[in-house]
Amino acid sequence: MKGFKINLHITEKCNYHCEYCFAHFQRNDDLPLEKWFKIIDDLKAAGNISAINFAGGEPVLYKNFPALVEYAKSLDFPVSIISNGSILMNEKLMPTEIFKHFETLGISVDSFDETILRSLGCCDKKSKVLSKENLKRIVERAKSVNPSIKIKLNTVVSKLNLNERLTSLADEIEISRWKFLKMKVFTNKNFSNKYLTISDEEFQDFVKRNPLKDGVGVAEFTLTRSYIMIDNEGNLLDDFGDSYEIVGNVLEENFSEVFSRYQFDKELYQSRYDLTA
Repeated sequence: MKGFKINLHITEKCNYHCEYCFAHFQRNDDLPLEKWFKIIDDLKAAGNISAINFAGGEPVLYKNFPALVEYAKSLDFPVSIISNGSILMNEKLMPTEIFKHFETLGISVDSFDETILRSLGCCDKKSKVLSKENLKRIVERAKSVNPSIKIKLNTVVSKLNLNERLTSLADEIEISRWKFLKMKVFTNKNFSNKYLTISDEEFQDFVKRNPLKDGVGVAEFTLTRSYIMIDNEGNLLDDFGDSYEIVGNVLEENFSEVFSRYQFDKELYQSRYDLTA
């Protein structure tokens, strides 16, 4: 194994309010840039992290996001992003030149039906959603400075988009990977998405309804203990069960020490992660 990809949830700020989203850690004060630099330095020193994915919230809303991307690249980390796509055309928040640093551009696509998207909360305060046309413009913008950038789409399958047919988009955009993720139940005193739960059979039906050529479509029933995640306070989180537990804080201890206590499922990780995609 070359090493692991880590997901840095650098902010909880988001202009969407997706009903299924697990990123409800209830902590809204983002770390300053210098502390993220320290964490990234530590990940480099650990030796077992070989790629960084920036996530959120909406990662582009992190203050000084471009500087964070550039720093990770300066340490030779392959970097990627998962975004809701809504502000990827904003030159101020996401300068075009930043796309040249990404190996993979990941965008969440749960539907192209505006009614479904608004029911899911995949919209901003003005109820604006990501259209297929705007998605194409984002891809064109990214490829204008980085022709080799890989496009990855994520679809979280829940009760509200269960009957969608989306994958004809692959005839219009070159997609390297499309992940279908069965919605994970997440509950705490302030939030629950249980009402959107689907069965394994319903998820399988969705995947069959959305065929893709071999190597592009990936169905994931669970991410439990195969998703290495640091939240916006520097905590390594364990996603076992219906809530998240803090394993340790990588600003208080080095990453290797904290990670050694994480009951990481390497076999599941290997089955679902391909660092080249």
